[in-house]
Amino acid sequence: MTPPDSSRTSTLLDRPAAPLGTTSGTVPGTASRPLPEPSADASNRAAGQVLVAVSWLVGAALVVLVARLLRGPSEALYLAITARTADLPGSELVAEGGVLVLLGLCAVVAWRSRRAGASAVGTTLVAGAGAVVAYAASEAVKSLVRQPRGCWELVEVAHCPAAGDWSFPSNHTAIAFALATAVVLAGAPAVRVPGAVPARHAYRSPLRDVALWVVLPVALAVAVASARVAQGVHFPHDVVAGAAVGVAVVVATVTVLAGPATVAVTAACRVDGVRRVLLARPS
Repeated sequence: MTPPDSSRTSTLLDRPAAPLGTTSGTVPGTASRPLPEPSADASNRAAGQVLVAVSWLVGAALVVLVARLLRGPSEALYLAITARTADLPGSELVAEGGVLVLLGLCAVVAWRSRRAGASAVGTTLVAGAGAVVAYAASEAVKSLVRQPRGCWELVEVAHCPAAGDWSFPSNHTAIAFALATAVVLAGAPAVRVPGAVPARHAYRSPLRDVALWVVLPVALAVAVASARVAQGVHFPHDVVAGAAVGVAVVVATVTVLAGPATVAVTAACRVDGVRRVLLARPS
């Protein structure tokens, strides 16, 4: 009988003992630190994103509260502004047209995202949903506060909303800033909230893209808010509160849901028909 080749056999006794200070599940030379656990990392990341989202919402709530408390100075400013602008032509066109242009920018961003992959599509879808939620939140606050409009009591304007269409906050401003925020987060890779937009979008954007996907939507939102005050249909504190609601709700929504939305889009794209709709390069 041929003796076994000792170079090819080993037993537990032959194996070197683990270095002192290490245990199973640790890497030698790492000072007893356990191997990283992906599930724990994911949980910590999700908790951090929720904390960021809550911070934005709490901040918006504080802005809304302070704006409401400043109604007196806001009314004085409103009277000073409307004395010069209440009959100014074009204010309503700016307010309504600005929102429509922002909707168009959102549509362009959604179309462009199809070329960028599942993460861009997911972020765009969530940002759009956040804008809808922002409008609903603004309407809920409006129904709760039930603040009369200045054009009901203080000044006469040509197109004053009917009684029951309350003033605080401004829905036009809320949806305008919500849409602008959606365009910035989904369409401007260079400007993003930490954790809100996938890291693959972190490269620096050319100046033209910054002008188109950051400066333009923000300018349009500001124009809508200003036009609502110039028309005499909103107080300045109405539009400040509306802007806070619009921005915070969209940022919070994208921060928390962009990751899960990317996973959902990736899974949905396994179906050929869905993939052809969501992605410009389905192969």
